[in-house]
Amino acid sequence: MEDIELSKNVDVLLVDDDEAIRDSLSFYLESSGWKIKALESPLEALEVVKEGFGDIVISDIKMPDMDGLTFLSKVKEVNPDLEVLMITGHSNEALAIEALKNGAFDYFRKPLNAEEIITSLYRTRKYQRLREENRKLQSILDGYNKEELPTFFGESPKGQDLLKQLQRAASVDDATILLNGESGVGKEVASRMIHSLSRSKNKPFVALNCGGLAENILESELFGHERGSFTGADKQKAGIFELGMGGTVLLDEISEMSLHAQSRFLRVLEERTFRRVGGAKEISFAGTRIIAASNKDLEKMVYEEKFRHDLYHRINTVSIKIPPLRERQGDIVPLSRYFLDDFGRRRGREFSLVKSAENALMKYEFPGNIRELRNMLDRATIFAQTDKITAQDLGLKADLEEAVVDAGLKMPDNLNLQHHEEMLIRAAMQKNPGNHSATARSLGITPQALYRKIEKFGIE
Repeated sequence: MEDIELSKNVDVLLVDDDEAIRDSLSFYLESSGWKIKALESPLEALEVVKEGFGDIVISDIKMPDMDGLTFLSKVKEVNPDLEVLMITGHSNEALAIEALKNGAFDYFRKPLNAEEIITSLYRTRKYQRLREENRKLQSILDGYNKEELPTFFGESPKGQDLLKQLQRAASVDDATILLNGESGVGKEVASRMIHSLSRSKNKPFVALNCGGLAENILESELFGHERGSFTGADKQKAGIFELGMGGTVLLDEISEMSLHAQSRFLRVLEERTFRRVGGAKEISFAGTRIIAASNKDLEKMVYEEKFRHDLYHRINTVSIKIPPLRERQGDIVPLSRYFLDDFGRRRGREFSLVKSAENALMKYEFPGNIRELRNMLDRATIFAQTDKITAQDLGLKADLEEAVVDAGLKMPDNLNLQHHEEMLIRAAMQKNPGNHSATARSLGITPQALYRKIEKFGIE
C-alpha cells in the first residue's frame, strides 16, 4: 500500500534512443502505476526538464546526440533535486560507476529487469520524500520564534470561550480558518495552538506575513518557483503550501494581498492544488489546514471593493474573533507571570509582581495587546533595580496606599499632604536602596531637591 502511494503523482522521464526499450519499459512502468514520458533524444529531454517536468529521470548512458554522463551533468545544473537512474550495458560498467560519482542515484544493466527498476523507483521516491521532510523541518526550525508564547491563557470567561473555539477548529485537519483580531492579540500563537491540538501536530507548521511583499515575490513565497522562471531564480524553490503539506499554513495579514493575488489564492483554495511560478505541474496539498489572519475588518473591505467577496466567504467558513486583552482582564496577571518566569530563566533571576503593579496592569487599556504587555515586562526586567517589579518599573501609575504597603511601610492615620510626600520618598528610597540619583529620577525631582526633603523629614 505504501509503494502504491509512493508512485502517485510522480512524473518519470524515460530517455533512450532504443525504441524497443522505450516502448516495453514505458508499458510496464505505466501498468505499475507510474506516469511516464518517453523521449528518444536527450536534447529534447533536457528542454522538457528545463520546463519543470519530471521527478525522476531514467536515461541510457550511451546515446548518439549526447552521452549519458553529459546529460546527467546538465540535468543536475537545471535541477539538483531531480534524481537520475542510468541504464548501461555490461561493457560500460566503469561509466556507470562514474555516473554514480557524478550524482546518479542508481544504475541498471542490460538486459533490463523490470522488477529491479520498479524497486529502484520506490527507493528513489522514498529518499526524495525523506529529503523533502528534512527540508520542511529545517525551514520550520529556521522560522520558528522560540520566544513565542506556546499557548493561550484562558482564565477569563472570554479566554475560556476562545480556548473552546480553538479546540473545535483543531478537530478538522483540512479546514480553512479565519482569525480576526487587533494587532498584538496573538493570532500566530492561536494558529500554533490549533496546530498543536490537531491530529497533524507532528506535521509542518509554516507561516507567511503577506504584508509588505511585492506581488511577484508573494506568489513565489506562496507557491514556490521553478529555476529560471524570473530574474534571480537560479534554482527551484518550494513555497509555503509545499512546505506545509499535511500540516498547517498560516497566511498573516491576508488583507494586504492584491486583488490579483487574491484571485489566484481563491482558485488554489477551491481546487486544493497549485503550480509553482513558471511551472506547469499541478501539485496537490489536500489535507492541509489553511489559516488566514487579519487585523482589519474584511467585511468592510469587501464593501469598499478592496477584498474579493468570494474569497471572503470562502475563508470565513470557520471564523474566530480573538478578543483584545482589555476584554480579558482575568488573563493579564497569569500572562504577566508567565512572561516574568520566561525572562527570569534567561537572566538567572526570579522576578515577581508586587500587588500594586498587578492592579496597575489590570487598569491599563493595552492598545498593543499581548505584544505590548510582553514588551512592557521585558523592559521592566532589564531596568528594575530589584526582582520585585513595581508599577513604576512598568511605566504605570500605582495607587499611593498600595505602593507604600508594597514597600513594607505603614500608612499613618489622618494622612495629610506632608505625610503623602514623606511616604512617597520613603517608598522610592526603599525601592532604590543607596541610590539617591535613581530615587530622585523615580520621583521626578533633582538629587538636590531629594537631599533637601530627606533633611526636612529627618529620613535616615
